[in-house]
Amino acid sequence: MSALSDHGIRHLSHSSIDLARVDVALWTLRYLFGVRDPANAAMARGLAVELGCQIAHTGGEFDDPAEEALREYNKRTALGVDGEARDKERANIKPMVEQYLSLFDGDLPKLEGYQRRVEIEIPGIDIPCMGFTDFDFEDAVIDLKTTMRLPSAISASHRRQGAIYQRASGNRAVDFIYLTPKKSVRHRLTDSDQDWLEVCETARRLNAFLEKFETKEEIAAAVIPNFDHFYWSSPQTRAKAREVFGF
Repeated sequence: MSALSDHGIRHLSHSSIDLARVDVALWTLRYLFGVRDPANAAMARGLAVELGCQIAHTGGEFDDPAEEALREYNKRTALGVDGEARDKERANIKPMVEQYLSLFDGDLPKLEGYQRRVEIEIPGIDIPCMGFTDFDFEDAVIDLKTTMRLPSAISASHRRQGAIYQRASGNRAVDFIYLTPKKSVRHRLTDSDQDWLEVCETARRLNAFLEKFETKEEIAAAVIPNFDHFYWSSPQTRAKAREVFGF
């Protein structure tokens, strides 16, 4: 048994591993105490656009992928999302779906898989690392990102995510599609050995850190939350954190 499983962690994921790299206090709050951020407009935007793009491939009873994306967004943000933020992100839904379609010049490839579960072992860790790919095409595994700034390259965090998906998919090609309301780009992950090493070392060192403590309360007493970081922007999360960390 590893310290991760001793502390109730049943699997790792890219988001879990990357959060441990950025803020181990927030990782503790989220994965050991089960405190999650409430839904927000940007998150709903990404999920809605993804659904619209998936519908563009599969068609069926749906006539307009962008309209279906808007319907999904409205449903996800009906409760608990600030009205101003909700309206701002709603305006991005349709142009982002249109940017996705423009990448393929109207000739969409066949979608061979959607939200496929992938799983891989990390050497030295007795729980799996899991994830869900967005789209599977014949030539590549695709991860879709909605953003307000178009990146010139795959970010370090996304490279680590791609390294997980690549190895869990039999070393298939992994592409990231970035969508803004005005532009889109498709980047292919290459030379991901260093990224995979970072994934493995992060998991192993997180496990080594947890080995020092018997309870989650002891861990909470040893880490320092940085409430100034935008990761802590949710008032509800900060309030719960002060209960857990004591300040």
